[in-house]
Amino acid sequence: MKQMRPSPSLIPPVIAGTIAMMGELESLMKVEDEMVSLRKLESYQELNRRKQKLTLDYQTNIKAIIAQPDLLKQLPEDVRKALKVAGERLAAATMHNALVLRGAVMASQRLIHNIVAIIKEEVMPKQGYTNPRTSRLALGNYSPTCAPVSVSRKV
Repeated sequence: MKQMRPSPSLIPPVIAGTIAMMGELESLMKVEDEMVSLRKLESYQELNRRKQKLTLDYQTNIKAIIAQPDLLKQLPEDVRKALKVAGERLAAATMHNALVLRGAVMASQRLIHNIVAIIKEEVMPKQGYTNPRTSRLALGNYSPTCAPVSVSRKV
């Protein structure tokens, strides 16, 4: 027997829109992962703006769905499965995207830290052994009247 698919008119627009947004967010995150991994950042700002807008719209749709708890119960089984699969795929894409972005941030931070360390090494004076007899001369505080003296109290 062939299963009947519900017509799109039976699916509430908020559910259909949410499923479509989930798919688009997933594909955007995959593109972002490739762009970051390959360091192709020419159109990254545009992609990031689109991702932010989609994320806000997705959150709005999720809030609308949560506000109507009976809505999910009234959905046909195949639509609920499609929603669940889309959610799982989006969650996996989100986790992978977070790992890629965290790795890129950590690599940038390490690079900056290494550059700062190299500059400090070249600019800062080297600390080494100093002769205690001449250390009073190092800072220009030489005074001919104040020299170290030792006194013997033997009679």
